[in-house]
Amino acid sequence: MPIDSTGGGGWIATGTDSIMAVRFAYLITGLKSEIRGMRLTAKGRTCYSILKREYGFKGSREKVLEQAQTHRDEVIVPSQQNG
Repeated sequence: MPIDSTGGGGWIATGTDSIMAVRFAYLITGLKSEIRGMRLTAKGRTCYSILKREYGFKGSREKVLEQAQTHRDEVIVPSQQNG
């Protein structure tokens, strides 16, 4: 899994799969913020719309969050552990 720690407590994601896994994690975090009424960007697409469009999730923000968390736990995390 090419997510490496740095000396200062940070981390670096290298490789396409790891970068996409980190992006997906940030989309979930952004969707949680949107559910609470905050937006990450003023002009860009919402995390909700990105998750629906790119991953085909359906339903309300809460249902999309549930689907995204299930996808993360069943698909993304195991692929990062095996990679």
